[in-house]
Amino acid sequence: MKRLVLFCTTFFCLATFCHAGSDMIDPHQYICAEYLTTVSIEHAPPLFEGLQIDGFTAANTDATVADSRILPQIMLEVYALCQSQPEMKVAPLWKQVRTRLPVKKDGLWRADRTTCASYNADPDNGSGFVIWLDGYIRGKANNTISVLKRDKDLNAFFEGCRREPDALMQDVMKKFGK
Repeated sequence: MKRLVLFCTTFFCLATFCHAGSDMIDPHQYICAEYLTTVSIEHAPPLFEGLQIDGFTAANTDATVADSRILPQIMLEVYALCQSQPEMKVAPLWKQVRTRLPVKKDGLWRADRTTCASYNADPDNGSGFVIWLDGYIRGKANNTISVLKRDKDLNAFFEGCRREPDALMQDVMKKFGK
């Protein structure tokens, strides 16, 4: 438990930001067996996958704030739920847990307000939000287009943010997701 909390406090400080595609999932199809396997193989919570699922479910519940406080609790509860139903899709279980928790109404990392300037000023703290926002955009658009699929797309997104600091991150990300 202590390890999970410590690991999840790095929600926005992913020191080893993964390369595109390395842990990218399709939130529409991701099942509990995959979630459980990631935990058992890595001996750590599936944070990269969790950020994508959380963004995806936030979009489907009209939540726009990436709230790192609730992530550890959701991850633990979904893990417990998944143990008894490994064939179940993770997103509905995640949504079930997420909707009953109090979430922030405002914050720095918001799908509807965060500009590239915020990311450019603090990319270490924004890297988790990039993963979350990618899931959010896929949830809103109900598709699998993602900047996380290929390094080329992810790098184009980062370059787009450098060129357009006043643009919303989600608008820039939508341009480069393939």
